[in-house]
Formats: sequence, structure tokens, C-alpha cells
Amino acid sequence: MMLVLLIIMITSVPNTVNAADIKNVDITIRNQDLFVTAGMLYDDDFLNEMRQGLSKELIFSFEIYSYRRIFPDEYILGKKITISLKNDPIKREYVARVVDGNSITDKRFKDTESMTAWALLSRTVKLANLKELDPGTYYVKVSVESRIRKLPPVIKILLFFIPETEFSVWRYSDTFTLPLTSK
Repeated sequence: MMLVLLIIMITSVPNTVNAADIKNVDITIRNQDLFVTAGMLYDDDFLNEMRQGLSKELIFSFEIYSYRRIFPDEYILGKKITISLKNDPIKREYVARVVDGNSITDKRFKDTESMTAWALLSRTVKLANLKELDPGTYYVKVSVESRIRKLPPVIKILLFFIPETEFSVWRYSDTFTLPLTSK
């Protein structure tokens, strides 16, 4: 009986397929600093859900890995940026909040298109100073995860079959080798 109930609960969980993707991951080196530019592409369903009043929390992760031939690639360092998109139907405005380490940026908009364009289309992040990295071959992984809900830890263990994320996408950059050679 419990097995049948468990199978029914697993199959009844809606499986959402989104057409979210990450734009090209571009690496720029200026004054021995590594900058990464990436943005998220979204579909019309994402905008429609925002118009209907659903809030979204997106977590951008920028991670540097050291490329290795035999062993698994080594994680060097990373940075997370949390973007919260909210709809306020009483004031008829949309609020975007970007949390980047210790800095918090709030911005208000009149429509969803301008809010999502500001928050998601292009983001440049300073990841590291190249002087701090050892000589070798590196690449950057950019991932975006959209959270549906945050469950308490005990309930999350009991309801492990309910997804917490709406989607999770990632993209890798081209590799680059240190030390840089000047031409």
C-alpha cells in the first residue's frame, strides 16, 4: 500500500521543462584580473509566471577549475550571485534584488521585460587576480539554478522526491593557460 502511494506521489509531481539557457561565457583579462561575462536566456513562460505574481530566485555560480588530464579537475575558487525577482501587485511594480557578496542592489521596474533584461541578460563578474593562480590550464564554469521553494531540513529529508529547483543549467568557457604570454 505504501509503495503504491509513493509511486503515485512521485508520478504526480509536475515535471517542468523550461527553455532556460546560458548565453556564451566570455572571459576578459584586464590588468591581471579575470572578468567573466554571462547571461541567462529565458522563454515566454518565465515572463508569464512573473506577470502572474510568482517570485523567482536565481543563483548564478561562477567557478574556476584547473584542468587536469588524468585526475578530476580541481575547483580553485568561485563566486555566487543571488537574484530575486518579485512582483508587487498592490504597487504595480516589479522589484529585482541582486546580492553579490556583501553588496545588495535593489531596483524597481514598471514591467517584467525591463526587469528581466536588467537582471538576467548580461552580468560581468570579477573572479580573480591572475597573480594568485598557479601556472596551468584553467576554465570557468557558469551555472544558473532557479529555486522553487526552500523546505525545512527535516521535511526535505522526508519529502526527498519533491524537487526544490525549477531548473539548473550550466556552461563552460574556453580554456586559458597561465602564465599569459604577451605578443
